[in-house]
Amino acid sequence: MYPMRLKRKPVSLQIRGRACYYYPVILLISGIILSNICYAQNIILKNPSLEGAPGRDSIPASWYAASNTPDILPGVFNIKLPASDGKTYAGLHSGPNYREGLGQQLQGELLGGMAYTLSMDLAFAPSYLYKACYGNLAIYGGNIPGDTAELLWKSGVFTDTTWKRHNAVLMPSKTYTYLSFWADPSEACDKSTFGSALLMDNFSVIKQVLKTQLSASPSCKHSSTGTVAANVTSGQAPFKYLWTPGNYTTAQVDHLPAGVYTVAITAANGTTGGGQVTVGASDLNTKITVTTSACAGENNNEIKLDVTGGVPPYHFYLDDIKAGSNSVFSKLDPGYHNVMVKDEDCADTFQVTVKEPEPLQLQQASTVSCSCSETNDGKIVLKAAGGTLPYQYRLYNEMWKQDSILSDLKAGYYQYEIKDANGCSLGGNANITSPWQNCLVVIPSAFSPNGDGNNDLFKPKIYDAVKNYQLSVFNRWGALVFRTSDPNAGWDGARLQSQSFIYVCTFNDRNNERKEYTGSLLLIK
Repeated sequence: MYPMRLKRKPVSLQIRGRACYYYPVILLISGIILSNICYAQNIILKNPSLEGAPGRDSIPASWYAASNTPDILPGVFNIKLPASDGKTYAGLHSGPNYREGLGQQLQGELLGGMAYTLSMDLAFAPSYLYKACYGNLAIYGGNIPGDTAELLWKSGVFTDTTWKRHNAVLMPSKTYTYLSFWADPSEACDKSTFGSALLMDNFSVIKQVLKTQLSASPSCKHSSTGTVAANVTSGQAPFKYLWTPGNYTTAQVDHLPAGVYTVAITAANGTTGGGQVTVGASDLNTKITVTTSACAGENNNEIKLDVTGGVPPYHFYLDDIKAGSNSVFSKLDPGYHNVMVKDEDCADTFQVTVKEPEPLQLQQASTVSCSCSETNDGKIVLKAAGGTLPYQYRLYNEMWKQDSILSDLKAGYYQYEIKDANGCSLGGNANITSPWQNCLVVIPSAFSPNGDGNNDLFKPKIYDAVKNYQLSVFNRWGALVFRTSDPNAGWDGARLQSQSFIYVCTFNDRNNERKEYTGSLLLIK
């Protein structure tokens, strides 16, 4: 092994537009070689806190007057704001015909095509010998003192009279060895001819950073389809990437859900960069309207899609079959249908249930016979199900009504109809009979309430359409033992021994004639 010695002073070289610093390595036998060791470029400004003796037309050490002479503050022109760093700072003011600036020769080069960051504290001086309207700092790159070859950054108008930190990004198109800082009078001022007046202090190190363009595409709502990408346009390749969340290490990342993503980028020479980018959620939105058939079995169902947002044009699919740009699907069978909407980026899929009304059905149709051939107290009792409520009922060609009991009917053959709220209908037939040809009321003269199922109740047999009915039973002493107004109710003679009773039965018959029947009744036990 041969001993080797490393010289301490680096040799600065410009290789293909990159700033690399190589250390000569002396080998006793093979001579001098260059080891390929690169690191991020940092340029330190001399006297960054602008220290000096306060005074008018004074220049801080290591700085030069880029044009007319600025001042070292505080203590001049009644400006008393304490320094943000150190003891003093610089003051500049400018107008359309008079400009002040400070500059410095850099200890390294600002390389064209690279990006740099620089921070400083700035404040507005409303009265700086003359009244001013705003502060505005412009930074220029050049190659001789006072050179304004390229405007690299502007603070923009500000009116903060206390120190505020400003962060500049410098992206020179060419290589420069000088920077100059000017009070920029680009805005009009109605207070004096010196519109821009500013105070500056506490400059940071000029750090080389990566010039990066971040982009993102949105993610679809129901799947992770977002994309983020970082495009580095300055710095020394290769680059390392770290995206969070997710810890992805490539320049582009696909299949991401919506959210905020941060990337840290490191170049081969240690220069860093990055930033945040948002993967938005697609605003593709679909409103689904289902219109069903009025009646079961019509298969006249419809699905309508109203689509907004996203990236038109839209394309529509029904049950995996492309329907083009038609967003209305008609004449559909009931059941489940898969509907898909696609724009240029995303697709939304829905399962839509098409359910027609249940078929209108007749659950029950019963009749009540006429009391006798001369009455019209027959009835048809209907019970429907399915369809769409409410139902209506009628005899053929008569008026519709809500009552499901069709009454006041004579003995005979009838056709009836039922319809629902959508007009779906069905019909049927019913025959109303009359078990008795003659109309009469038959009252028994005895009954035996012994529980044998035969003549256990005293009840008239009514074969007539009676109204205002009343049946009363009295014992032999004239005391009332039973009374009812219900033609279907009877007396069971409970807790009484065999004996005779008197009944009185009154009613209006089918012709509304008042009838009264009286007689004796024998209870047999």
